[in-house]
Amino acid sequence: MKRRVDRKPVDPAAEREKLIGLGKNSISKSYYPELRKRLEELEHFRALMDRISDAIFVVDATTGTILDASGAIEPMLGCSASDITGKEFRELLPDHIARYAINLFSSNSEHLSLETEFNCSECSSCPPVPVELSIRTVKAQTGGRAVIVARDISERKRNEEALRKSHDKLEIRVRERTRELERANRAKSEFLSIVSHELRTPLTSVIGFTKLIRKKLLDTIYPAVNINDDTQVAKSMDTVEKNLDIIVSEGERLTSLINDVLDLAKLEANKLEFKRRPISPNEVISRAMDATSALFIESGLTLLTDIDSGLPNVDADFDRIIQVLVNLFSNAVKFTSQGTVTCCARLVEDHVRISVTDTGIGIPAPMLETIFDKFTQAKDTLDDERPRGTGLGLPICRKIIEAHHGHIWAESTFSGAKFVFTLPVIK
Repeated sequence: MKRRVDRKPVDPAAEREKLIGLGKNSISKSYYPELRKRLEELEHFRALMDRISDAIFVVDATTGTILDASGAIEPMLGCSASDITGKEFRELLPDHIARYAINLFSSNSEHLSLETEFNCSECSSCPPVPVELSIRTVKAQTGGRAVIVARDISERKRNEEALRKSHDKLEIRVRERTRELERANRAKSEFLSIVSHELRTPLTSVIGFTKLIRKKLLDTIYPAVNINDDTQVAKSMDTVEKNLDIIVSEGERLTSLINDVLDLAKLEANKLEFKRRPISPNEVISRAMDATSALFIESGLTLLTDIDSGLPNVDADFDRIIQVLVNLFSNAVKFTSQGTVTCCARLVEDHVRISVTDTGIGIPAPMLETIFDKFTQAKDTLDDERPRGTGLGLPICRKIIEAHHGHIWAESTFSGAKFVFTLPVIK
C-alpha cells in the first residue's frame, strides 16, 4: 500500500529569492540591509563630491581615457561629467600639454603638479579656464589609474595679473623718480661746486687782508699809540685784536667747510680722482700721526699705537687715506678732554682693519647709525651749543673708504668712541 505524501504549494517569490541567493536561510539575505545602506552612503558621498569646488577625474593610465568624473565639472568645462566620460583626458588640455598627456600618467613619480588650462572641444562657447592639476597614479587590479584633481585658479591668476601690472607701474614710477633724484643730485652738486668756488676766492682775500691788518696793528700802529694810562683806549685796542683773531679763525673754519663741501660734492658725483698704488698701512698711519702731532701736544692727550708689523700692502690713494686718519685723529682730540687716543691695525682675513679709539664723551647709541650723515654731530653730548666741526668730515671719510671697497663704522665703548675702517689687501 503506497503512502500518500502531502506537498506544500510553491511560493514563486520564495523561489526567486532562492534563485538569486536570498532565500530564507540564505546568508546573502542577512547582508542585504547592510549592502543597501552602503549603497546609499556611496550615493550620498557622490552627491557631496559633486558639490566641491574642485574637479576630480579617474583616468586609465594606459590609454588616457576618462573613466569617471565628479565635482565641479560643469563650472570648469561647461558640460556634465557624463558628457566627458569615455573621452581622452588630453582633449581637455592645450596642444602643447596634450601631446605629453600620456607621459604624465606613466611617470615614475607618484605625484605631479602643474598649471595649465581646461578647454573642452565640445563647449567652444566657454573660454579657457586656468587650472592647477594634481596628478596621482595608483595601481589597481584592472590596470593603472591616474586620479587627477583640478582646481580653478582664475581668481589667483587675475590677482597675479593685477599685481604684475601694479608692479610694472610702480617700477616705472621708481625709475622716473630715480632719474629725477639723480638730476636733482647732479644739479645740487654743480651748484655747491660753483658757489664754493665763488666763495673761496673772496674769502681767501678776507683772511689774507685780516692777517695783514692784524700784523700792521701789532707791529706798527699799536706801538705808536700813546695810551697814557687811558684804559678805554687799551680796552679798544684789545677788543680790535680779539675781533681780528675771530675773523681769521672763523674765516679759516669757513674755508675748511667750503673745502669739505667741494670734496663731498666731487665724491657724490664720482668726479674725485683717486691715485691708487700699493701702500703700506704702517707708513700711512705714521704719516697721519706726524701730521696731527701738534694737536696732541696742544691738547695734552697721549697717542698710543698697537700696530702689527709686516702688514700687507693695500691698493689705495695715499693722501686720501691720510685724510681719513687725520680726520679721525682730529675728532678724537676735539671730543676728548683727557685720557688717551689709541690707533690699532690688524690683518683680519683679506682686509687690514684700522681703528681709532678715544676716552672722550662717546657717541649715544641711537646716533651710531646716523653719525656718518652730513652735518651730523653728537650734539646731545656737547657742553655748549656751538658745533666743534663742519659735520662733513665723517661723511667724506665714508665716501673715501667705500670708494676703496672698504667699510667704516662707529662703536660706543665703555669710556669713549671707536671708529673702525677696513681696506682690502692686495692679493
